[in-house]
Order: sequence, then C-alpha cells, then structure tokens
Amino acid sequence: MLAFAAALAACGATTDSRAETPTPTSSTNALPAGFPDLTAMTPVDVAQFLQSYPYFMGVQFSTPDGQHCYSNDMNSLNDPAIRMLTCEGPRPDKGLGSWEIDVATNTPATSDPAAPSHNPNYQPPENERPKPLPPHHSIEYKGIRCGVDDKGTTGCIVGGHGFVLTATATTLF
Repeated sequence: MLAFAAALAACGATTDSRAETPTPTSSTNALPAGFPDLTAMTPVDVAQFLQSYPYFMGVQFSTPDGQHCYSNDMNSLNDPAIRMLTCEGPRPDKGLGSWEIDVATNTPATSDPAAPSHNPNYQPPENERPKPLPPHHSIEYKGIRCGVDDKGTTGCIVGGHGFVLTATATTLF
C-alpha cells in the first residue's frame, strides 16, 4: 500500500479540509436536496484507504449502511480526466440483493443490480478489505469526493455527477 506523502501528492490525493464541496456542472449548478455538507466533515487520511493488489490500484472504503465503494485507477482507460467510482451494496428502496451505483466524470450516475458473485463465500484477505469511512468524515481522491453524515447518508460527487444514498432513497445525478 502506498503510504508516503510523496505518493499522495503524485496521485492527487488531498486531505485539505478547506477544499470546497464540488458542485455539478449542470444547468442548475446545484447539488440535490439531502446531499451531505462535505465541507463540515473531517477529512480522512487518504493514505489509509489506498490499496494496491493485482488488478486494483486506487482507493476503497465501506460505509455504515453496507456500501463497498472504490475507484480503481486501472478503470480510467488511460485518460486521467476520466475518474470513476463504484459503490456496491444493499439498496432497500431498489429491492432485494446487492446493487451497483456507478458514476464517472463523463457519465451520470446509474443504478443496476450487481452481478452475482462467482464465489459468494470468498472473503478477501484482511489487507484488501475496505476500511470503514466513519460517520461525519469525508474522503477526496483524484477529484472524487465522498462523505458520510451522522445519519448514515452517503454522498459522492465525481465531476458534475454523483449520488446520495439514504436508508430509504437512492438519488442519482
């Protein structure tokens, strides 16, 4: 795992709490109702959430409501302007099973049933499991910004797109 300050600077990670919450570039230029105030949250040390193992290099975290979120640098198609984020987990408002929320700098968020696991009993090694993003904390990585408020709401924004996940609703933009 990359843990050096130089590596953080090279990958564009930041923990600067003065950074403003990004806003979508849509015609309304506003975040949807219920989007958590990321500026009021304590930024985490991104180095604690970086992972590197075969077929994955990036950041991953879990949320209090069971989402497993990740941004794999290998998915940017060799274009540093394209950033992608996926969160997978239960979405009670969508139905039973696991759901995948995908968003990218060049694509609005989508929600689809997650692909079934080829090995549902597999547990990744401890060092590859996502660390929980604690309530009232935010994370920023290469232009992706997410936070979890004290009510369990998860909000993420990538470029002008993102989502808000609550216990009863999935809002995509």
